Amino acid sequence: MDEVSELTRSVDDLTEVDLDGLDDHELHEAVITLARQRDRLAVAYARLLARWDSRMVWQDDGSRSAAARLARETTSFIGTTRTELRRARHLAALVITSEAGSAGILSLDQVDVLTRADQPWRHRHLLSDETQLVEWCSELTAAASARLVTYWGHRVDAEVGRDDEARDQANRLHVSETLDGAVVVNGVLDALSGAAFANELRHLADEVRLSDLRTGIDRTPAQRRAAALVEMAIRSASAPADGRRPQPLFTVQLGDDSFQRLCELGHGTVISPSALVPWLSTADLETVLFDGPSTVVSVSHRRNFTGALRRAIEVRDRHCQHPSGCEIPADRCDVDHVVPFAQGGPTDQFNGRLQCPTHNRRTDLHDHGAPPLPWRSVGRIDALRARVRWRIRQAEPAGP
Repeated sequence: MDEVSELTRSVDDLTEVDLDGLDDHELHEAVITLARQRDRLAVAYARLLARWDSRMVWQDDGSRSAAARLARETTSFIGTTRTELRRARHLAALVITSEAGSAGILSLDQVDVLTRADQPWRHRHLLSDETQLVEWCSELTAAASARLVTYWGHRVDAEVGRDDEARDQANRLHVSETLDGAVVVNGVLDALSGAAFANELRHLADEVRLSDLRTGIDRTPAQRRAAALVEMAIRSASAPADGRRPQPLFTVQLGDDSFQRLCELGHGTVISPSALVPWLSTADLETVLFDGPSTVVSVSHRRNFTGALRRAIEVRDRHCQHPSGCEIPADRCDVDHVVPFAQGGPTDQFNGRLQCPTHNRRTDLHDHGAPPLPWRSVGRIDALRARVRWRIRQAEPAGP
């Protein structure tokens, strides 16, 4: 193919570029442009691969599978070639997604988000909704696209009666002992159980890190997590049988269409509403009432004022608000004054925002001089008006 030969020559030319002769702007533009072309090339490769696979060209030397031959002749891991073949097979059916990837409208990660959603029981729905999903994803980041498509998948799963199956089969844990007595732990937890486990493990690992700093011990993050897991077991063994168990907190967000059908964990993982059912009998519930997409007018009195204010900012922002587009989730962020407190900045929701520890605490990365949200008075009348407006909307007949 002439096109492949031309591509080979272009890659040869790229390898000979004098990198020291590029200024910062040229280097940045080259990196971003080449990354986009790499994604387009991967989708073009998927078209060829799908045809190579369907015509069973790979069989002519007696190979046992397409993935095996591709891995052998490209000196790749077979897991890599299986992933590429899976993408190619799905894209052969998802024509609109393939065209958007070829045109550079979707990144390869966004293409993979849509191909992973193409399960047999969803396929008909995906073909029907593909145009709209591609349009929405083209305006979002990869992480936001994944959340959107996950929400779509939960809606379809509920419609076809498949929403409980994955959760019921998710939790499993294997513990085995090696010949020298070491213990190997391996398992998978569903999103809610996993969040409860990961949050506590992260909390204990941070305690271990601080203790190591005081005592001069040098451990890797993985070693600190291992120590935290052992500490978790020790605390479990020493806890009183009638001790108070921690309760998950569920936040119900009312009043603005931005939060309609929102169902996420604190770190942004999308879950199905049915996944909450086993936890409802032991969970704490709080409500946050919005007037518009960014103004909180009421938080239920589960916590004191300072806690309620923090929760208001967490559920409004949901992730780090640094202008670089950082997506560190709310449960790992600080609440930061936009106008510093030392400069007279008030401690209220309009002058508060989420920022991850890196963007909040590193002076060289902090976005100094950012404007706060426009201030407005929020009182009981505002909360009453927002509640009435929300109730009226709930009473209106559902649209198409």
